[in-house]
Amino acid sequence: MGQIKSILYSIIEPLTKPETYQALLSNLIMIIVYVVAAWIILRFVNKAIAQFFKIQNKGKSGNKKRSKTLISLVQNVVSYVVWFIVLTTILSKFGISVGGIIASAGVVGLAVGFGAQTVVKDIITGFFIIFENQFDVGDYVKISNSGSPVAEGTVKSIGLRSMRINTITGELTTLPNGSVGEITNYSVINGEAIVEIPVSISEDIDHVEEVLTTYFESIRSKYYLFISTPEVVGVNSITNNEIVLSVSAETIPGEGASGGRILRKEILKLFKLKEIKTPQPTMVQYDANQQK
Repeated sequence: MGQIKSILYSIIEPLTKPETYQALLSNLIMIIVYVVAAWIILRFVNKAIAQFFKIQNKGKSGNKKRSKTLISLVQNVVSYVVWFIVLTTILSKFGISVGGIIASAGVVGLAVGFGAQTVVKDIITGFFIIFENQFDVGDYVKISNSGSPVAEGTVKSIGLRSMRINTITGELTTLPNGSVGEITNYSVINGEAIVEIPVSISEDIDHVEEVLTTYFESIRSKYYLFISTPEVVGVNSITNNEIVLSVSAETIPGEGASGGRILRKEILKLFKLKEIKTPQPTMVQYDANQQK
C-alpha cells in the first residue's frame, strides 16, 4: 500500500508545482516556433526550387512537363528532410536520445521489413518512373498491370510512393507506384487526325479539293492543337452516289481524336457555306409488273 501511495505521490507531486507548467508552456512554445519556422522555410525553399527550374528551362517548351515532375519530387524530398530535422530536434530538447531511436529503428526495421515490402517497392518504382522519364506531370497515360487496366487519364503529380491521375471521367485516382505495370504514354509523339469526308458524286472533285485546301490554311492558326496545316490526302473510295475524301493533319501529342472532331465540324460548316453537296440516299421504284 505504501508503494502505491509513493507512486501516486511521484506522479501528482510535480503537477502541484508552478515550475512544471512553466516548463510545459516553454516546451509548447518551442514546438510551435520550430513548426512555424519549418513551415516558413519550406515556403521559401519550394518557391526557390520552382524558380530555379523555371530559369533553367526558360524558352525550352519541351522541358516544361519534365520540370513540373522534378519540382514535385525535389519539393517532396526537401519536405521530408525538413520535418525529420524538426522532429529530431524537438525530441532532443525533451531529452530523448535520437541516436538510440535510430539504432532501435534499425533493429525494429528488420522485424517489420517483410511487412513493409510494398512500401519499399512503391518507392523504388517511383525512382525508376521519374529518373527513366517514363512519363511526366501533364502526360496522358494508360496504366495496366499484368494486362488489366488500372487507370487512364492525365498525370497530376508523381511522388516517391504514389501518383495521382485525373481520369477522363473526372475522378482523381491515387495509385501506389508499385501497382504500375505496363505504361502507354500518349503524350510522347505527335498525334494524327485522319477523317473521311463523303461528297456527292455529282460534285467537281478538283473544285472541292481546292476549296478545302484554301480553307485549311486558316485552321492551323485558329486551333492551337494543329501542328501542321490539314491537307487532302486524296480520294479514298468511290461508290454509285458518293466520293470519299481522306483528310489528314498532325496534332500535338494526345490530341488526334480532338483534331478529327474539329475537322469534321469545320468541313461541315464549309460545305454548307459553299453549297457543296454531300451524298443523299436514292430511292429506286420497283414495278412488279415490269417484264424482264
